[in-house]
Amino acid sequence: MTAYGGDWVASAILEDRAERLGDRTFITSSAGSLTYAELAHEAAKVAGALRALGIQPGDRVATMLPSGLDYLKVWWGIVWAGAVDVPVNTDFKGEFLEHIVAGSEAKAFIVAPHLHDRAQRFKAILHDPADLTADPVARVPRQERDLLYIMYTSGTTGRAKGVMHVNRSALWNAASWIDILGLTERDVAYSMFPLFHVTARSAVVTATMWGGGRVHLADAFSASRFWDGVKAAAATWFGYMGIVIHLLHAQPERPDDADNGVRIAFGAAAPPGIMDAFEHRFGMRLVEVYGSTELGPASAPEYPQPRKPGTMGKPLPHLLVEVHDEDDNPLPPGVDGEIVARPAVPYGMAVGYWNEPRATLDAFRNLWFHTGDGGHLDEEGYVVFTDRVKDSLRRRGENISSFEVERGVQRHPDVLECAAYAVPAELSEDEVMIAVVAREGRAIDPQALIGFCIDELPRFMVPRYVRLVDALPKTPSQRIEKYRLRADGITPDTFDREAAGLVVPRS
Repeated sequence: MTAYGGDWVASAILEDRAERLGDRTFITSSAGSLTYAELAHEAAKVAGALRALGIQPGDRVATMLPSGLDYLKVWWGIVWAGAVDVPVNTDFKGEFLEHIVAGSEAKAFIVAPHLHDRAQRFKAILHDPADLTADPVARVPRQERDLLYIMYTSGTTGRAKGVMHVNRSALWNAASWIDILGLTERDVAYSMFPLFHVTARSAVVTATMWGGGRVHLADAFSASRFWDGVKAAAATWFGYMGIVIHLLHAQPERPDDADNGVRIAFGAAAPPGIMDAFEHRFGMRLVEVYGSTELGPASAPEYPQPRKPGTMGKPLPHLLVEVHDEDDNPLPPGVDGEIVARPAVPYGMAVGYWNEPRATLDAFRNLWFHTGDGGHLDEEGYVVFTDRVKDSLRRRGENISSFEVERGVQRHPDVLECAAYAVPAELSEDEVMIAVVAREGRAIDPQALIGFCIDELPRFMVPRYVRLVDALPKTPSQRIEKYRLRADGITPDTFDREAAGLVVPRS
């Protein structure tokens, strides 16, 4: 790890790297590149523009931008100004968008021009990234305990919640990746993740900044062109989601498959049956990790030890990880329960949810953060993930709240009730399925309902499957028994939008 002896403050690390490694290239992309010094200079100019807008240290600034150099300048300009960054998924619109921008009490909203139509209701605070330039200003000093960013994550029994990370907790997240992956100044990351996701921000960009390496921002993921992009970038590592590994493995074999320069990749949900073959074919190592937006990485194999099949490594030193029963009693090795965690060091993880004291108390009850994930620890202390306890889904790298899907579907005038739940995808992770009950005297056309969802929901939340039912199975207390719906699976009367040729347009 590159030496850094200062306070754990994100802006201070950028300033330090600009002074030490100024002319070293930090970011490359199809649109150009930035050195460490150039990024710090551009961040100082954005900070000057924010100051001219009246933004003060601690004010929230929301961003809805595509990944690229402009996003990096704005993101680090917010950090340089001492403001609190609120990244917004570019697929969000309507109530989802309003909940985050209004709920975070953002003083400014920086939006890409092609997304302005969705953000017009916030025009009093709306700004184009091209307008954010002014004379550079000095970095605003911050404390390790000062709030750095609020990242909204999928809700389960309620709306999306803003995870609060202070400087030190965010940097524990980033610094951990250096040890997990054995990163050095010679390493080059290949990133196809959007910069509004914690993976790209902490595991890739900030970890690389701390380590003094380089990041290449890919425009998009393409299985057929992936390795050509990796080689052109001279990349040595990348992150993945389960479907990425499957799609790369499914490509026709080439004699130079192992001649790619990559030594290691990290992620979750890689298909266990192909991991050994993938590593052998491409001449690299796969690292399965466990974590969340609140925790960052919580467990991982100990570098450079080989992974233990079926596990997600051991808990990291800055976190305590246990498995508890329903009454929060710790369970012995091999017994499934809920995975819980708490910091072993000050500010070792997120400090709660923005303006959600009740949700914070519930999630952190009995002084443990409850992940909502099921699993156990084996006899050697390795984490084994088994299933989700909470009512959420994961589709192509995005966490999805069933509550938010149901809320959106139930805005349709003909829908009385709706249950959203996961069914297995053909390749990896989940597909979204909904069971719908029509209002009395109304009829629902599944294809038209999908069209309504396309207008109302972020694209990754739009259900693939629609099942019309007369009633939803319920407990005596009127809770929907989704386990029964999941057990039914994709029934013969289920409508499949992909089979019907319905395409969800990109943003």
